[in-house]
Amino acid sequence: MKILVFLPRFPYPLNKGDKLRAFNQIKVLSENNDIYLFALTKKRIKEEYIKQVRKYCKDIRVQRLNVWEVCLSLLKCTFDFNPFQVALFTTYTAKKSFSEYFRQIKPDSVYFQFVRSAEYAKTIRKIVKKNIPNSHKENSDTIKNASLSEKQTARLVLDFQDCLSMNMLRRAEISSLPIKFILMQEVKRLRKYENSMFNIFDATTIITKQDKECIISPERKNIKIIENGVDKKFFGYEGNTKKEFDLIFSGNMSYKPNVVAAKYLIEDIMPLVWKSNPEVRVCIAGSNPTADIKSLSCENVFVTGWVDDMREYYAKSLIFIAPMQIGTGLQNKLLEAMAMMLPCITTPLAFYALGAKQNEDILVGNNTEELASHILELLNDASYQYSIANAGNSFVKEKYSWRKSTDKLEKILKN
Repeated sequence: MKILVFLPRFPYPLNKGDKLRAFNQIKVLSENNDIYLFALTKKRIKEEYIKQVRKYCKDIRVQRLNVWEVCLSLLKCTFDFNPFQVALFTTYTAKKSFSEYFRQIKPDSVYFQFVRSAEYAKTIRKIVKKNIPNSHKENSDTIKNASLSEKQTARLVLDFQDCLSMNMLRRAEISSLPIKFILMQEVKRLRKYENSMFNIFDATTIITKQDKECIISPERKNIKIIENGVDKKFFGYEGNTKKEFDLIFSGNMSYKPNVVAAKYLIEDIMPLVWKSNPEVRVCIAGSNPTADIKSLSCENVFVTGWVDDMREYYAKSLIFIAPMQIGTGLQNKLLEAMAMMLPCITTPLAFYALGAKQNEDILVGNNTEELASHILELLNDASYQYSIANAGNSFVKEKYSWRKSTDKLEKILKN
C-alpha cells in the first residue's frame, strides 16, 4: 500500500511528542508499505536529520513555509474564523505543492497529523471527489475499468493526537488578561474546527480516551484510540549507572505545559523537600529551555539543554517526576522513564491518560504536599523505589508497544 504522510513538522530530531509518534509510526508502517512523506518546516532541516527519516521512506518532500504567506494566512483567519493554530501552518504555496505531490504519488491512503493540517486535506478531498466517477453520468463498465490513476481516489485519515481545544483551554485558565481573552477566542475556534473534521476525513484517531471525550461532537464515538509506544532500546539500557541526581523531569523545555511543570517543581514542591533533605539534587533535561527554565538553575538544580540521548540522564537519576498542571495527551516522558526502571510520580492530569495502577505502577500526588511526600518516601526507602519501578516497567512492557499500536493504525489506513 502507498501511504502519503502529511506532517506539520519534520519528524526529526525526536524533541517533541508529535515527532516521536510520527517517526515511530513511519518506521513500523514502512515494513509492509511504501511511505511517502510531505513535511512542513519553518526553517532549514539538517541533512543528517533527513537521512534518519529517509531510511523508512520511498521519498521525502520538505516544504518551507514562507513567513509573509503565513502572516497573510493569519490576517485571513481573523475574517474566516479558522483557528490561529491552523493559519500558522497553512499557505497557498504549500497547499499547491502538496496537491501536486498527491497527484504525483497517487497514494492509497493519506495520513494527516493534527487538525492544523486539515486545510491541506480539504484540497485533496476536492481532487478525490472530482475524480470519482459519477454513476449517473458514466456507465458501469467505465467505473469498473477505471484505474486508480484515473480516479485518483485515496482514504484520508486524521490523527487528532490530542484535543487541542482542551489544551488551549487549560493554558487560558492559568493566563492573565489580555492573553486569557485571546486564548479563549482560540478555544472557541478550535472546538468548532475540531467538530468539522468528521466531514473531511474518512477516519480519525487520537492517543487517549480522555482526549477523545474532550472533542465536542457526537461523531467522537467513531474516533479510534491509537496509543503511543516505547522504543525497545529504552528497555535494558546499559550505560552510566552512577547516580548523580535524585530527581529528573524531562521534555521539550519551550513547550508551555513543561515550562509550567518545571517551575512548579522547583518553586513549589522542592522547597518542601529541601526542608527535610537539603541535599536533594534535581535535573531538568530537555531541549530549548526558555529563560524561565534557565533561571531555575542553582546549586541543587541542573538544567541540561539539548541532550543527544535522554537515556543517559534517566540512568543517572533515582526518581522521575512529571508534575503536569496543564496540557493534554499521553506523556511519553513517563513511558520512557518507566521503561528505564525509574519509579515515577505524577499528577492526576497525566495519570488518567496513562491507565496505570495508582500507588502500584506509579505514585500520584493531588497537591504540592502529596507530591513532596512521595519524593521523600521514595528517597528514604530503596525497596519501595524498586517496587514501584519494577511494577511500572512491567506495565509499560505489557501495554505500550509501537508495533501493536501501529498495526491498529495500518488496519485503519487500509480499511
